[in-house]
Amino acid sequence: MKKQLIFASLLLVLSSCGTTAKSSTDGSSGGDSTSQGEVLITYGNPITGADGVAMRQLVSDFNAAYAGQIKVTETFTPETEYYQALSLSIPMKRAFDVALIHSYKIPNFAVKDYLTPLDDLIVDNGIDIKREDYLPDVFDAMKYNDQLYAVPLDIHTIVLYYNKDLLNQYYSGNVPTNRAELIAAASSMPNTPSGGWGLPLSTAWPSEYIYTTALYQNGGTEVDAEGNPAYNTAAGAAALKSVTDLIHQYHLSPLNVSVDSDLMTFNQGKAMFHINGDWMLNSVVDSGVNFGVASLSNMFVDTPTAVSDKIASRSHSFILPNGRGNAAKQKAALTFIKYMTEHASLWAEKGGHVPASNIARATPEYAALPYHAHYGNVESFTLNAPSPYYYEAYSPVFSRLTTALSRSDYNGPSLLQEAYEEGLELVAEARANE
Repeated sequence: MKKQLIFASLLLVLSSCGTTAKSSTDGSSGGDSTSQGEVLITYGNPITGADGVAMRQLVSDFNAAYAGQIKVTETFTPETEYYQALSLSIPMKRAFDVALIHSYKIPNFAVKDYLTPLDDLIVDNGIDIKREDYLPDVFDAMKYNDQLYAVPLDIHTIVLYYNKDLLNQYYSGNVPTNRAELIAAASSMPNTPSGGWGLPLSTAWPSEYIYTTALYQNGGTEVDAEGNPAYNTAAGAAALKSVTDLIHQYHLSPLNVSVDSDLMTFNQGKAMFHINGDWMLNSVVDSGVNFGVASLSNMFVDTPTAVSDKIASRSHSFILPNGRGNAAKQKAALTFIKYMTEHASLWAEKGGHVPASNIARATPEYAALPYHAHYGNVESFTLNAPSPYYYEAYSPVFSRLTTALSRSDYNGPSLLQEAYEEGLELVAEARANE
């Protein structure tokens, strides 16, 4: 009963077209346009963290630029509730006119007929959104069965933060560019509670990104061509060992580090290195630590290979929920999407992410950002293997990863086999419920 009430409340949030306590504008939500001909569209997203400041500003800037033509009312809710609400409201045709989702959701939403195909809409409305203006691999990931269903705002990835002062004090000062150098540098720290640590690692978040990066670098993938789990392999086992060895073999981290305690240790100047998302950049800036940023390419293999530069990444992507909006609203929504992606240098500055738009990355504002150029080669940022059953197939590995990070006596093959079997069951259930 409680869950039903929560879902009902979320539907009210969505159907109110942004006139909730978490709306960033105060415009009317009633019809398609005002008496002056201004087209009104609603926009929903799960951006509630520090990068929300940038999102609110971008929406405000758009509304100022298109005053009298288009007005966007934004609603933002926490991620779990947001996706639950979208899954309920889209079939009822009560969702937002335009929404932001993570890239891994696109195949699943497309199979469920939640998304409006964009290819013809873009052409028919004369909106200049084209592949060559975006990172090609990221733009292609917006497709499913050769249909374009989304436009990428960004690509967000994980990076290696390093404390410049500690690197100079305990090591040569040279920034590691491979696994051997990283371990050597981190091992030079006392690696004791009182002396500080080389590389504290949380047993949970963002271990998902860390393990997936290791999986890619060892030649593995999350799901196979049929959408079934694909990590119960030699590559999956090698990836698990490469991550857990940092704790159990090299003792670069204390045991059982809780979520965000690794970040806190770094921000307090007590860790030489920290692995986290680019979305934490401004948290590290605000800490006052004298730091730099480096790429995680080649950090989970002993010998570089053709794939060891890969880094697990995702994209925040714009969609048009199916069954929403007349022609005027759809054109306004596409205009909004184009503006947001091409002005994403602000999103990069305030949110830490990398714009998917080549136009945004070519601006002087983006070029002036001091850290983004050191994240690594944007062509190495790798989105997940596309599948409608990605989450069902892959998510069972996360809890097993926590076990492996927590216990030096873990049985890697057994944990991966357990995750594989659970993943098969979840995928079968998802298929049966289609």
